[in-house]
Amino acid sequence: MHVKPFVVAVEPDHLASLDDVVDCHRDAERAWLKQAREDCGLQGLRGPDATEARQRIRLRQAHLREVGTLRGTRDLVIAHEARQVLRSWKLDGPFDPVPPKDAGARGRPAGSASSRYPRTPDGQSALSGRLAVRLPSDLADQILRSTYWHSAPAVEELREWQRKWGDGPVVVMREATRSGAPADLAGLLAAMTPRATADAIAQRMQLQEQIITSGDVLRESLTRAISND
Repeated sequence: MHVKPFVVAVEPDHLASLDDVVDCHRDAERAWLKQAREDCGLQGLRGPDATEARQRIRLRQAHLREVGTLRGTRDLVIAHEARQVLRSWKLDGPFDPVPPKDAGARGRPAGSASSRYPRTPDGQSALSGRLAVRLPSDLADQILRSTYWHSAPAVEELREWQRKWGDGPVVVMREATRSGAPADLAGLLAAMTPRATADAIAQRMQLQEQIITSGDVLRESLTRAISND
């Protein structure tokens, strides 16, 4: 089975909780495997009979992993929950492939905001942990395709918003100062920069809320995993 790797920023304590969940599922899978061997009398079989019995067990184990009954690894736990997230968010339907120009793009889509993610009391990102998983290629493709096309209309409108309003006077002032521009020139550039209206800022926030990333799907999958077990 082909797999695709993902690395997603998450809250560190969620990772620790996930390890506990995976341990429980691993114990359950080991118990199932022990029972399956006992049920087929594997200990008393020899030669071709033993080989055939082991193959039946492996095939059954693979099937139960595929349908999510057995989830004895981190990858299996997250994959199971990711399928539930896609279904509940109505992202499990057919979607076209991601256009080549955007395939493999890293980071958040254009216009999305980091401000919607949790922060520590001192204002730093709370997503300092890293969740590394390998997902079946069909599931990985579904996540990438569905989030891309779901978000595409909002991303395009945010690009238009950016073209109209730019970065705003504060950002222009800061960047000009960083580049070594004299204070009076930096101030002049900031003064000439369009200032977004309150309605425009509200519109941008609404559009940003419509964006779903692959990271959002996997973070929700992690949340479900540690909440449901």
